[in-house]
Amino acid sequence: MKYLCSMVAVAVLGVHGSGIALAQTDYTHNSDRTQYTFGARHHVDTLADRLRREANTVCWEMHDNYQHERGFRETYREMYSVLQDAIHIHDLAHDDVHGRTNNEDHIAQDLHDMDKLFHHIEEDIEHWSSRNRYHSHDLIYRMERLETTLHHLMKDYGVRSNQPAPKPSGPPTPPVPGQR
Repeated sequence: MKYLCSMVAVAVLGVHGSGIALAQTDYTHNSDRTQYTFGARHHVDTLADRLRREANTVCWEMHDNYQHERGFRETYREMYSVLQDAIHIHDLAHDDVHGRTNNEDHIAQDLHDMDKLFHHIEEDIEHWSSRNRYHSHDLIYRMERLETTLHHLMKDYGVRSNQPAPKPSGPPTPPVPGQR
């Protein structure tokens, strides 16, 4: 079905546009419908491929719309490193699925490194969104998708994040009467 939708999108864009038309498939997340069991490794190859595509999309978004931001070069270099790690993880996962190698420790370490770097990049670009309102929603959305996929892959592979839990947003919860 996804393949058919992609073909229709390419056909429509090809007829509508003049010259070369590029279509980007929007891969949906099934986070609402899919239950991931910690360490089950049922979806590693699929999630690794999705991670690679989403990291690439974030790199393009940053390159196309944020070059004027302070710290762009270093942050983009870090995001490009995330993309290279995602490509590497996908290659290792693909080899494992086909029984060619045993890369368990290597994949786990790469996932930990990527998770740490990703959260550092999030901090770096936090101030970008407020200055670039036209594109900020795209970057935030793409980063959230990448983070969701990264964490699903980590969970499916059996790797726990070493990053601190996210700070709660919104006002603090009032204390319950009679409890401390």
